[in-house]
Amino acid sequence: MEKNTDIQQQLFQMIRDQVPDHVSLVDEVADILEISNDSAYRRIRGEKPISLHEVQKLAKTFNLSVDDLTGSRFDTVSFKAAFLDESNYSFDDWLKNLLQFTIEAGSTEESEVIFILNELNIFHIIQFPEICAFKLFFWQKSNLDFPEFRDVQFSADVLQDCTIEISKEITEKFVKLNTIEFTTEECLNSFLKQVLYYSEAGYFVSRDDALLLCEKLHELLNHQQKQAELGFKFIRGQAAVGKEGNFRLYHNDIILADNTIIVKTGEAGTTFITSNAINLMQTHNKVFFDYNHRWGMNLLSKSVPISGSSEKERNRFFLLLHEQINEVEKKI
Repeated sequence: MEKNTDIQQQLFQMIRDQVPDHVSLVDEVADILEISNDSAYRRIRGEKPISLHEVQKLAKTFNLSVDDLTGSRFDTVSFKAAFLDESNYSFDDWLKNLLQFTIEAGSTEESEVIFILNELNIFHIIQFPEICAFKLFFWQKSNLDFPEFRDVQFSADVLQDCTIEISKEITEKFVKLNTIEFTTEECLNSFLKQVLYYSEAGYFVSRDDALLLCEKLHELLNHQQKQAELGFKFIRGQAAVGKEGNFRLYHNDIILADNTIIVKTGEAGTTFITSNAINLMQTHNKVFFDYNHRWGMNLLSKSVPISGSSEKERNRFFLLLHEQINEVEKKI
């Protein structure tokens, strides 16, 4: 019985960590379980055992797994995932999930997101419609092999208005997040290889489309460099106003095998990894989160800051990336 009570208390602590400060936990639980506030309060305090059906409803609402409640074994980690396809889970759905990610990640002022990436961060890409359009097109044509894209060439103006609109919503939320980002001198490699391959294979409507992508990539780097200099994120094309210290950028060339995103919200934590470079898989497993968070902090101690006062290192790093783009432009 004591063990069951511990699990019940752990369940409500995990839910409490996800509920925003201005929302009543009792009201939230009562609403989800369709019970009175008094009944919800007794369950939260452990005075009344919670049923399996109620656990199921709460776990589904707050994206919790059985592993999260039974000791969080390290050798067994459950992930929630949705895999892209043409009929059941489109890129519109995928972008809506990115929006939800930014909302949940910013649920408290103290929330922090750590991006350990071996390529461009999608949250920076979506501020540049042409680059975003190319990535979505490439994933659908070359990565996922959607039949609709097999005989289609890329044009830089193909991004739909609805995609542009949701990208703006994502950006408005993202620039407010506290983020630590790790990058390497190879972060442009995959994108530039994709552009060059498409150019040589005749997959661009016009050579100008390939050159435009390079031009926009220069602009993306300039924007990122300015944010790193200021130490905060702001929306491209708008005044450079933001939350001081919410963008910390580090250079590390001894990483990065996988794309990992670590979200710390109060005492709770969520870890995201990618499958096929696109599909986000997430887990609330505490042991897995703690392990990856320690890895991120260890990586931090071995990395060179290129945001804030690190002007020399920052300029050297971004100049190298611009030169990589220049080389591809010459080949195109």
